[in-house]
Amino acid sequence: MTRAGTISPYDRKVHVTQIVSTIFQFRAIDWGMENCELHVALPPVVRPTTLASHRLDATVPVDISTLSFNVRPPRVAKLGNIVPGKDSLDWHRKPSCAMDDVLVFELACSEDEPSGSCDIEWWQAHRALYEIR
Repeated sequence: MTRAGTISPYDRKVHVTQIVSTIFQFRAIDWGMENCELHVALPPVVRPTTLASHRLDATVPVDISTLSFNVRPPRVAKLGNIVPGKDSLDWHRKPSCAMDDVLVFELACSEDEPSGSCDIEWWQAHRALYEIR
C-alpha cells in the first residue's frame, strides 16, 4: 500500500460474477477529517445487474499475493446495492474513518441477483489529478 492512500496504484480490472468478487483497499490519509467516501461512477451498461458493496473486517492491508475467497476477511457490513443500468451511475457511501485506518471493501453480486445473470467488468484507471510539465 502506498502512503497516497490506494493499495493498487496502477490501472486495475474490476470483475464481478457469481463466483468472482473484487476487493478494494484504501488507507485514510487526511488527518482530522474522520470521514471517507467510497464513490462508484459508471457509464450506462447494456445488461443491468445488481452488485453489493460490503465492508470487510481488516485493520491491516490484505496480502493480495495470498488472497482467495477462503482467506478473505469476513464481511462486517453491507453498505448497499449498486445497480448499473441504462443510465449513468453515481453511487457513494461515507464510512467513518480515522487517520491511517485501512478500509477494505468487497464488490460482489447481490444475493438477490438471479444465478448466472451477474457478470460485469471494467477497468479502473489511476489518473493524476494534476499534471506538471
